[in-house]
Amino acid sequence: MQTAAADIARSAFESEKLAKALAHPLRARILIELNQRVMSVTGFVRMFPQHSHSKVYGHFRVLEECGCIDLIEKKTGGRRRGGVEYFYRATQRSLFDQSTWPTLPESAKQRMTGAVFASYTQRVVDAMNADTIDTRTDRHFTWSPGHLDQQAWDETIEDLEEVFERLPKRMAAAAARLAKRSEESIPVTVALACFESPRAAAVEDEPPQSQEPA
Repeated sequence: MQTAAADIARSAFESEKLAKALAHPLRARILIELNQRVMSVTGFVRMFPQHSHSKVYGHFRVLEECGCIDLIEKKTGGRRRGGVEYFYRATQRSLFDQSTWPTLPESAKQRMTGAVFASYTQRVVDAMNADTIDTRTDRHFTWSPGHLDQQAWDETIEDLEEVFERLPKRMAAAAARLAKRSEESIPVTVALACFESPRAAAVEDEPPQSQEPA
């Protein structure tokens, strides 16, 4: 019983920290970017110049205090002119998995979903503008409407989770191979999604109804 109570208390504490971390949409965007790459405050401001350095720095601090990002490297020299640039990466990949997501408040879920969608659509736009989205003949870019029962939904989510969990290992293996040879890396965006559609929008996708013989 004590162990179960401790687990519940720990889960509530973690959820509270995550809720604080995602209480601001800019922190949600920072966390998404740091899930994809190592980045400094300066690097983030360079990508999103509409935000001031001091404002972004403050949000980085909150995320670090909440345990959502880790400081992994310090760099000096070059354009830093004697200063120190601090580089971070996200520690909360679990924000996107099926065990942590249900514990987040609805407001935090909405912010994260909105930020993820905005980040993804911007990448699609950038790839289209750069003419890289169709460069590879084996690229995959599809979506499919349909109807599932609960078992099929659970199985689909499990499949997507497995892909999500494999990606970091696959990227690390690729980095190790690239370090040993002169092959050029392939910048990629991999998107995973499965969500419930509005009932009204899904009427035309209704599966055919079985009919009893007359």
